[in-house]
Amino acid sequence: MTLTDCQLLSIVAQLGTFAAAAERLHITPSAVSHAVSGVEAECGFPLFTRTKSGVTLTAAAEKLMPSIQQMLASSESLDQSIAQINGMHKGALRLGVFNSACVTWLPKIVPGFRAAFPGIDVQIYQGSYDDITGWLKTGAVELGFLSNSSAHDLDFEPLYDDRLICIAPPDYQPRRPGVVRAEELRSQPFVSQQSDVDADIQSYFKKNDLHVSSRCYIVDDQSMIAMVACGQGLALMPELMFKEGAASAGCQVLQLEPAAKRTIGLACLSRTALSPAAREFVEHARAFARKR
Repeated sequence: MTLTDCQLLSIVAQLGTFAAAAERLHITPSAVSHAVSGVEAECGFPLFTRTKSGVTLTAAAEKLMPSIQQMLASSESLDQSIAQINGMHKGALRLGVFNSACVTWLPKIVPGFRAAFPGIDVQIYQGSYDDITGWLKTGAVELGFLSNSSAHDLDFEPLYDDRLICIAPPDYQPRRPGVVRAEELRSQPFVSQQSDVDADIQSYFKKNDLHVSSRCYIVDDQSMIAMVACGQGLALMPELMFKEGAASAGCQVLQLEPAAKRTIGLACLSRTALSPAAREFVEHARAFARKR
């Protein structure tokens, strides 16, 4: 299997249709189909399940995909190293990022990085903690912003401690102004995020033996703030959105007792194997985090 074959299979797997892959590669869908069939014949088994709506990886192809992504990453790193020796910086850097970091950090980190290295194509993929972990392990992204609770066996560099807070509707009355204790949360309705998005919040509930009742399940921080503001319940969330200037949209922002935090950092498969562009981005992220 050639490097070109690996690039083709990766793009088809990512986009889910031969037509979309053909558009990305500037060739015809029939050319993509013919190329995929040729690789399948070489491998001796099908790589994609074809349906009317598109294609999906077969179980056999899923086993191959980490090796395919590793080959592509190695090729990209080699190209960047050659360019670096020649005094130039070019190539691609793929980043995975969760919602609050995407909203508050990347708009301040990426423009400076692009100005310093205009030849690097920065590609950003937003998702949940589980999404980002999966992308890192398959090679779909090279670096991922994660919290320490979600990094598990990945190579993780902590950058910033982010306190957890409680947001409440305007008419909610805590026992102490500006503060809510964990036991006060037991009888309250909650706005919650899916478990793969708010692992740090679920950890706080478990640690404080809280079994909350949720009436609203949300996937992003802005929607959570809006639902709390209109009276759907309380919510726990990281303070990052508010520290970076996001409006509370009429919610009360309350401190938690006992206090809790998450640690934000950058994760990868191995820091020693990062491409030159990824290493430079890590330096930019470190410098940004030190100013917080």
